[in-house]
Amino acid sequence: MKVNTSLWKETDHIVLAVSTGVDSMCLLHRLLFELPHTYRKLTCLHVNHGLRQASQEEEQFIKDYCAQYSISCYIKHLDLSDLVAQGKSIQADARYKRYEWFDIMMHDLEADVLVTAHHLNDQLETIFYRVFTGRSTRNSLGIADTAWRHNYKICRPLLDTFKDNIRAYQQSHHVPYYEDHSNHDNKYTRNDIRNRILPMIDNNVDLDSTQLLKLKSWHDNQLRLTHQRVECFINANIHKDSLGYFQCNRDEFNALDEISKMVLLDKLIEDIQLDKTFSEKNYQQWFEQISSQLAQFEITLSEKWIIQIAYDKFILMAKNKKPVLDEQIITHADTYRFGSYRITISSDLAMQHFPLTIRTRRNGDKFKLNGRNGHKKVSRLLIDYKIDNDARAQMPLVEDQQHNIIAIGDLYIAEAYDKYIKINKLEMNDE
Repeated sequence: MKVNTSLWKETDHIVLAVSTGVDSMCLLHRLLFELPHTYRKLTCLHVNHGLRQASQEEEQFIKDYCAQYSISCYIKHLDLSDLVAQGKSIQADARYKRYEWFDIMMHDLEADVLVTAHHLNDQLETIFYRVFTGRSTRNSLGIADTAWRHNYKICRPLLDTFKDNIRAYQQSHHVPYYEDHSNHDNKYTRNDIRNRILPMIDNNVDLDSTQLLKLKSWHDNQLRLTHQRVECFINANIHKDSLGYFQCNRDEFNALDEISKMVLLDKLIEDIQLDKTFSEKNYQQWFEQISSQLAQFEITLSEKWIIQIAYDKFILMAKNKKPVLDEQIITHADTYRFGSYRITISSDLAMQHFPLTIRTRRNGDKFKLNGRNGHKKVSRLLIDYKIDNDARAQMPLVEDQQHNIIAIGDLYIAEAYDKYIKINKLEMNDE
């Protein structure tokens, strides 16, 4: 039974997650009797899920086994009764709660490495499961032999070892263990793959389930290359401002292939530390919207974060609506601040033109065209310049005494006031 001890150091305190099944008990036996020189200290963790009659018996068994060989052993009881009563699948919740406890224990024990007994058959089962459930696009196709979680390392030293080799070791060394009979219930998808589908494949002389390992190698290499391309895209095309907003050209985003878009969003969402994941179905719906002809819309990620599409811009930003700016009455020449704009009124403007009013736009606002007859709606001007909704709400309009609009942000100034009014949009560092 091959155990890859190169995954940890001789000075490491290793912690084995032991279920009392044949895999973890054989690994414990080998670590204890044949490989003690490969680590500094060995500790065991056992989770009692409380779902089977044998659970209490198994807990006592591992306590006694560890006590016999002077190994520290810690037990965690999980209460999953509510989920069971509701008829829901408990596998994901049980795993989450296990690792939540592992996190605490690894910290409290000041341990270096968490060791699990996943083996080669588990690897093949995982590859098959991820391929046929469509869960391979953004993740490795199988199980990694090492991974980092918080401040400790997870190692899986049996990933090159078949289950048959583990059973042979058990028989040769008479290793005690408990059989979890729920592993034979094919109503669970993974059990069905393990017990029925993969054996049927291997019983066909023209098929070999280990070919899945080649698929994993190719897939993981392609995923690595995709991550490299996305990093290059981020460095070349994504602008991050001082507020932590991410912005790029909408067409450049749409030009990416679908997997690259998913990886890109995963990276950006990780960067803003949004503790939430989105399905491929979510992403595909968003991609359809982003590639559509809609000029402006928002995609809600959470209560605090959105993706905003504004004409040719793709922006991942905080959902903080800026306050409505108060109307200002201007009675003399000076320089004024209105939101992110600086408005300068020249002293050459005759006093008879005052007071002027600075405000934000309203429905139905119109202004007189320069050099020709007629008026134009302010909303139409903002569309022509592809001004997004947030910017529209903050843009200053200047009115004369007769409530005629004589200036619109840095887009328009009535020709009669061209020499007297200057409006500048402030850059981030000017603010």
